[in-house]
Amino acid sequence: MAEIKTRRSYQQEGFRKPVFEYRSDWPYISIGFGSEKDFFIENLALLISSGMGIYSALESMESSLKTWKMKKIVAYVKESVSAGLPLWESFSQTKLFPARVISIIKSGEESGKLPEHLNLVTLQLHKEKVFKSRVRSALLYPGIVLVLVFSVGLWISWFILPKILSVFGQQTVTLPFTTRVLLTISNFFKDYGLFAVPSIFIGLAILIYLLFINKKTKFIGDFFLFIIPGVKDLVKGVEIGRFGYIFGALLQAGFLVDESLESIIKSTDYKAYKKFYKHIQDSIIKGDTFKTAFLSYKNSDFYIPRHIQQLIIASEKSGKLPETLIRVGVIFEEKTEAMSRDLATILEPVILIFVGLVVGFMVSAIISPIYELPNNI
Repeated sequence: MAEIKTRRSYQQEGFRKPVFEYRSDWPYISIGFGSEKDFFIENLALLISSGMGIYSALESMESSLKTWKMKKIVAYVKESVSAGLPLWESFSQTKLFPARVISIIKSGEESGKLPEHLNLVTLQLHKEKVFKSRVRSALLYPGIVLVLVFSVGLWISWFILPKILSVFGQQTVTLPFTTRVLLTISNFFKDYGLFAVPSIFIGLAILIYLLFINKKTKFIGDFFLFIIPGVKDLVKGVEIGRFGYIFGALLQAGFLVDESLESIIKSTDYKAYKKFYKHIQDSIIKGDTFKTAFLSYKNSDFYIPRHIQQLIIASEKSGKLPETLIRVGVIFEEKTEAMSRDLATILEPVILIFVGLVVGFMVSAIISPIYELPNNI
């Protein structure tokens, strides 16, 4: 069997660099792949499981790809594998998948269980996508409504209110408080609208980026998610469900507990949970049990409920930890599905009440002076 050469030896022999030299932490990294990236590993696992070689499987998939990015990546991976580079290292150079996925593929190649580990990657990516969609679907409708209300409110304040309230601005009588507030807002947009409106939208875009996208400041947005009633329970349910599914599946595939926890740490989007999982990992490495790890972390029941901790502790003693964790994942997947529907149902009347208050304030500010005009003539 030919010796597999290292990356360094290939570079010394003139082996060409990867086609793509982009950073995997850019927020728009997945743009241009369409849905092909989601099904790539699944199809590759099916072809290899059927007895097809890695190179032949990649060649078979290459002809059916549609997006140019995936075509170039698969062409490069196929060329790398043909030259003798391991599949995991070829994928690692393209930055197509995160490090935790690459580690699972590497383990599969080294243990001779590549199809099984590719199926595990498929399960992991699918569950992460499902759990994240729970939060997005619950917040999508309220978000769209609020954006529309905000946009329409700006348009009315900029173009409509100055014309209506110009009549009241000429009055010498004392106007109601609501009218004076609305008059101040309309005058501001009338004088500075060309500068203010674009600045507001740019400011909102920057705020969203800092709170929910930028890795250095995202913990601020996470803090708000964990204190908003309803949203807090959904986010925690999603995280616990993902923890159970991925952790249990990795243990069943033969990964050690600390290795599985490392994958969990890399897969979560929340800094508070990363810190919590890291504490558990450090405790396990020292030889502690899950019971000791949970008890030694302050407010550990905030991250994983007490009854789930008891299940994990009991299953650790009985040797059924993987099965218990996967069962926890199933339970919380069902719970989060129900919670996402309930949250959308609850937020709908809350938003309508908010919109009603804003509309009521504007109507009151416009109509109140009209009723007072006869008394001041």
